Amino acid sequence: MNIDYILSYITEILIAIFAIVVLFQIFYYLLLFIRFSHHKPKIIAPHSLPPVSIVMVAKNDAYLLLKTLPEIFTQEYPQFEVVIVNDNSSDETPQLVLDFQNRFPNLKLVHLDSSVTNIKGKKFPLSLGIKSASYEHILVTDTDCVPASNQWLKLMMRHFSDTTQIVLGYCKLKKNRGILNALIRFDRLHQAIQYFSYCIAKIPFMGMGQNLAYTKALFFKHKGFASQNHLQFGDDDLFVHRAATTRNCAMEYSKEAHTISRFGSNFHHWFLLKIFRSKTRRFYRRPNSFLLNFYHFLITFSYITLAFALYFSSNNLFYVVIVLGILLLKLLTQYIIFGFAAAKLDEKRLVPHILFFDIIFAMMNPVIYFIAKIKK
Repeated sequence: MNIDYILSYITEILIAIFAIVVLFQIFYYLLLFIRFSHHKPKIIAPHSLPPVSIVMVAKNDAYLLLKTLPEIFTQEYPQFEVVIVNDNSSDETPQLVLDFQNRFPNLKLVHLDSSVTNIKGKKFPLSLGIKSASYEHILVTDTDCVPASNQWLKLMMRHFSDTTQIVLGYCKLKKNRGILNALIRFDRLHQAIQYFSYCIAKIPFMGMGQNLAYTKALFFKHKGFASQNHLQFGDDDLFVHRAATTRNCAMEYSKEAHTISRFGSNFHHWFLLKIFRSKTRRFYRRPNSFLLNFYHFLITFSYITLAFALYFSSNNLFYVVIVLGILLLKLLTQYIIFGFAAAKLDEKRLVPHILFFDIIFAMMNPVIYFIAKIKK
């Protein structure tokens, strides 16, 4: 058999595989992610805003609270409190909170002694803070996060009603120079596009624990984090995945309702968080887990098939044009969908670099998945 005929046959198969993979990706963009990128927020009729408890866990975070607490207490909101759970801090965290209590009487300090529990992670102190909260509505965030405006509480809490018991918010990373900072910010944007889109599609699966609200009743109805206390992670996504339904979940993504994380661009911390996220997907319901894992698989597999298709078609200009045309179609669709979503989340400057970020994650995803599989 003619060797040229065999190579042509292999090339056509590779191009066909690449086209099918890209088609699946476009399905995700046009059937799922477009729900958020073209979403129009509902007009919410004015109603009385419920009292709310903002709960944060602090572990040696005095230097962060020094900036965060004054920002939170500038909120224009009728009735709220801030509950700080001191998780065995060895710095000045307790003293700092006590000093702030002189200025802000609606600040509460809860101490957690290491002798109380051997449960690692954020879940137990967060549960303690929720239990100690005075109000039914809870808004959780982190000590390194500041509200984007003094309307943060109003915008997040306006969604609660007799049926709505969870509100998903967005936390953006403070913009700094450097590729790593841009990469992490794009990762947050990409993650938000997914969980907001799934929420609109009535299959909510996670939220960001740095800007997430729910009711105490819902929290205790699902026994808090009891079913996941053996895991150091999942206080946001696993709880939302278990407690959110097609009717009780809302979202708030206006830029005035964001929180802004001032945490430095730390590769080790971020990479570890990516591994934890990958591990938590094992505990999702099967349809959600499949959709998410398949999407991440497509990102990597599309560039593998692209590389092989270009290599085998390099001597045939017609085939090269077809491959690049398929790639261009995928990129145009992605740029449009991500561009509208980025504008909603005030992350517009990330969009021109989508191809670069996409390739980076195509290489990272298999590594993260493999480490998550073998890491205890």
